[in-house]
Amino acid sequence: MTEKTKTIVVKGGNFPFSKVVKAGGAIYVSGVVGRDDATQEIPFSAADQARIALTKIQNLLSQANADMDDVVKATIFLTDMRYFADVNTVYRSFFSDDQMPARSCVAVSSLPDPEAKVEIEVIAEASL
Repeated sequence: MTEKTKTIVVKGGNFPFSKVVKAGGAIYVSGVVGRDDATQEIPFSAADQARIALTKIQNLLSQANADMDDVVKATIFLTDMRYFADVNTVYRSFFSDDQMPARSCVAVSSLPDPEAKVEIEVIAEASL
């Protein structure tokens, strides 16, 4: 029988999920949108939303003793593929060129946050 290693790093608050979970050598960060936690405002542009979301992901990873170079897989959800190029420009600035993670980008009809145009989730490699 193998020992389970699941650890909740950051709880989801009032939501029925955890924001960050460590398990089996990986760190799973739930989908993050670009709403400012302090002001609860969300910018209009998808690029600005992506920048806030990725900054929040950086902060969540740091709570699990990881950083963006530890990300092995990212998934981006866009409400309109016309945002793809602008979000890519922002996304690229958060990763070292030689450490780009695998990635999927999908169009969705809507996101749980009705003002969100972008949601990003990542899986990172956990430090031993």
